[in-house]
Amino acid sequence: MFEFETVLAFGVGASLVALAPMVRRMGNHQLGDSMSSVGKSMAKSGIKVGVTVAGVAGTAARNVARTAAEAAESLVDLVAEAKSEMDETANAAEASAAANEKAITKVKVE
Repeated sequence: MFEFETVLAFGVGASLVALAPMVRRMGNHQLGDSMSSVGKSMAKSGIKVGVTVAGVAGTAARNVARTAAEAAESLVDLVAEAKSEMDETANAAEASAAANEKAITKVKVE
């Protein structure tokens, strides 16, 4: 609802600013000046709120992106650690198998 009110205020303000010159040409200079002044104020207020909201949204988006990047980095690290442990286990199994084969060959020779 807040966004609608901001857009509405900006729209009304911009409309007043746009219509003010026509009202002045019709002969009512005081009303045209008043419309222009009030319209500019309303339009500026709408723009200020829009800029503020955009800044907050940008900050939130950067925080989400940073958090996602940290999570992805952690996941990559975990995958690398898991692969390293798998390689160590495979190397240990190969070493154990080689030692057993060597022991069996030694027993056969004797």
